[in-house]
Amino acid sequence: MKKTTLLFIIWIFLGYQAQAQQSAYFTAFEDFGSELPNKSEFKAWRNETLILPFLVNTDSTKGLDFQLKIKEKNVKAEVFQLHLVEGDISAGNCGITKKNGTFVKQMFPDRAESIVGNSFKVESSSTYGLVKISIPAKLKPGKYSLSLTFEQNGSSREIEATIDVIARKLPDFAELDYDMDFWQFPLSISTYYDLKPYSEEHWEQIALMFEQLKGFNQTVVTTSVFYDLYNTKIKPVEEMMIQVRKKVDGSYSYDYSTFEKYVELAASKGISEEIAVHNLFPWNLTYFYCDEASAAVKTFKSEPGTEAYNDFWKPFLLDFSSYLKSKNWMDKTVFWVDERDINKTALLVKYVKQIDPAFKFGYSGRFSPGLSELVYDYSLSSNIVLDPDKLALRKSKGFKTTYYTSCYEVQPNMLMASNYDDIYFLVMLSRAKGYDGMLRWAFNLWSPQIMKSAIFSDLPSGDSHFVYPEGQLSLRYLILKDALEEVQKVDTKANSAKTKELLTSYTRYFLLNIEKDRLNMVSTMKNYLND
Repeated sequence: MKKTTLLFIIWIFLGYQAQAQQSAYFTAFEDFGSELPNKSEFKAWRNETLILPFLVNTDSTKGLDFQLKIKEKNVKAEVFQLHLVEGDISAGNCGITKKNGTFVKQMFPDRAESIVGNSFKVESSSTYGLVKISIPAKLKPGKYSLSLTFEQNGSSREIEATIDVIARKLPDFAELDYDMDFWQFPLSISTYYDLKPYSEEHWEQIALMFEQLKGFNQTVVTTSVFYDLYNTKIKPVEEMMIQVRKKVDGSYSYDYSTFEKYVELAASKGISEEIAVHNLFPWNLTYFYCDEASAAVKTFKSEPGTEAYNDFWKPFLLDFSSYLKSKNWMDKTVFWVDERDINKTALLVKYVKQIDPAFKFGYSGRFSPGLSELVYDYSLSSNIVLDPDKLALRKSKGFKTTYYTSCYEVQPNMLMASNYDDIYFLVMLSRAKGYDGMLRWAFNLWSPQIMKSAIFSDLPSGDSHFVYPEGQLSLRYLILKDALEEVQKVDTKANSAKTKELLTSYTRYFLLNIEKDRLNMVSTMKNYLND
């Protein structure tokens, strides 16, 4: 055999090998990573945002180029790379149990970076991505083809799909009546970027945070009297959201300038329905003030109802009441208490209302009929069953009722290791229960290594964040927005007997513990809404 012929055969063989070792396909959230048939069909409403995840497997680390084509020039699309982030499988373990435990670690495609250009960074043998497609409100119903072509090392692979736009139109997302309350940690931002807190650069990042929050219908701005919700250590007085100073004569003064700018910036981004104020009853029972006599920030501990507590908080409550009324913010300000003793919380609410009956309270935790009479915004753990008459009583008073998931719920949850379809389940469950929305304790509590690892010593991965630095979202964020559009679809068909039947089915308690049945419920609802 001639040498040139042999080389030609080797070249053909290697080329075949390169193509054979590259595969690409769309996948589904309920069984993420599984291969959907090529040319699969996806239904969508007009004015809907459709998200299609995909996976490319390759044995090369060279750049992976792509080209996206959609058979309709008015359909806008954005492509995200889903970067792998290290996490652990530890749902249900918090605090000491997490610190003392050993859990399986895994790489999760969670960090979602919007791609500028047409190339992915190949970080492993599997590259995850997502196509976000905005269906125009006036698009003619019909079927539209989509193709993604991937090129690497001279070989290419094309995957195709069809978007079936049905004759239904989704209302604008801004019209959604569903309260989202993700608690914000602005000082986590300044710490991660090493910025001076509340400097111009920090405010720019805070503005971006509010834009991301508004992206999934956030309605509440999270504030604190001191540094953050939990205040684990002393920081400079300038980093307090409300600067509390004790004068030489023993009286107190309060500087609301940072608080005011924070609330007004949130409102400018469309987050203005509720001002949540934390720190009246924190987990560590620790309170802060700048002692002007010594020019040092000092702390003390006490519980609601004690003389020391009342001496410290009464002048603030009087001053804060006057300030809020001057800003016309009193009616939408809510003092929040997070999973604290119910009886002591009730005493606190009564004490504060003695100072000004106009003050409102929010509470997350177990349900108490007595506390429910006092609390305007009540958030219950997702596994709590609230009797319909008690919910009706809250509605008759104009009170809000939501639910939340935390690290204690093994399933369903919104952790990195959770089944992605559970986000759809949880969002719809709130509507099915007749609640006003959802709460989640942390939107952006970042560690220094958060771009690569979401392993925390005391929390399961994903519990403390839904977005990443550098303006990047998470896969869970994108799914959450999509799940809220499912709620909009339900709302447009709310008068249908079938809609009511399916919503009732969502509330069956056993679904909280049986993943297979829960995911079947999600699939049934999706199929019905797109029928």
